[in-house]
Amino acid sequence: MLAEPRQVVGVSAAFPNFTYHGGPVVKCPQIYAAFWGGLWTSDPNHLVLAGRITEFLRDLLSSKFMNILSQYGVGFGAGVAGSFVRASFVTSVPSVLTNALIQGVIQNSINAGVIPEPPATNNNIVLMIYLDDNTGVSDGGLVVCETGGDAFGFHTWFNTSAGHPFFYAIMPGLTDNCLKQSCQNDAFCSLHLAETQEQRITQVSSHEFAEMTTDPQLNGWFSLDLSHEIGDICNGEADTITVGANTWTVQRQYSKTDDINSNGTSFCLAEAPNPIPKLSPGPASLTAGHPRIAQLHSLNALLPLPPISFDHETGNVSVEQADVVKYVSRIFDYSEFVPDLPGLLRVIADALSASESAPETQGRGIASVTSKPGNS
Repeated sequence: MLAEPRQVVGVSAAFPNFTYHGGPVVKCPQIYAAFWGGLWTSDPNHLVLAGRITEFLRDLLSSKFMNILSQYGVGFGAGVAGSFVRASFVTSVPSVLTNALIQGVIQNSINAGVIPEPPATNNNIVLMIYLDDNTGVSDGGLVVCETGGDAFGFHTWFNTSAGHPFFYAIMPGLTDNCLKQSCQNDAFCSLHLAETQEQRITQVSSHEFAEMTTDPQLNGWFSLDLSHEIGDICNGEADTITVGANTWTVQRQYSKTDDINSNGTSFCLAEAPNPIPKLSPGPASLTAGHPRIAQLHSLNALLPLPPISFDHETGNVSVEQADVVKYVSRIFDYSEFVPDLPGLLRVIADALSASESAPETQGRGIASVTSKPGNS
């Protein structure tokens, strides 16, 4: 339930020039997580970390962190802010990436059906890309987890081959070595060596997610004089949120409403007790009773989808049979009418696999799908 509007009483905000500039915001984020690099599938520690990251993204949407973003037209607060749709594991990507290479991998992922083509307008798809410890970005003045690095993450966008805007954020491995290369004096860094790798990654994730949803095409919410987005104003201010049994490290985000109400004395928050009413002027947004919100609740019962693997070099796409079985078991209570659904699915998968290998027939297995992406 939305809170009643809070009266804006102050007139002396610390950041009066943080305003809306007319561009789109992501009103109902549909998060796709992509884990790029071979370590995510070959190293047990990376596999565990990937599971934790996907759990964090789901919890983030359910948390009071989202109550801050509602004032900017992103979601309706904790629990009604969006969905986590699926994780993908992408191998055979270059170890040193440029934005052009990143966009090429994304385009090939779209062509292969790993992630969807976004709509032309009202795009809610956001891609959170996590690089393994062996992968970095070096693109002119932008260097991430490489020698001379100057950033711990970033977000931007491009037009797909279909001409539709696609929003993405990059989070590197953020190892100790990455921090030392990017920021030599720990005391003045936004991340710290005393933090765990997971804490650094979730902190940067919250920063980039908040900025990507409120300023996806770099013409939404930002401060014109400082070129600061919602996360930049509070950069490096770590805090925690708790969702169920999990406590996560996040970065505080700028709340313009609190800045105004406190006369500029308090404006960086990790969470708000209730959804903060939408600011005006601001982007047009859905109302709480919009059919899209009811649809969101229905779809969330079917999410997330089973993770998918994609080899960027060969174009091979696959889904593990065990993940499909686990997904079906979670979605349906099948015990009354199919006593051994996992066994049944294995029989079907084996039968389809056998028919797929026969020269006179063609088929597609439940657990493995292979396709070739188009050119980026």
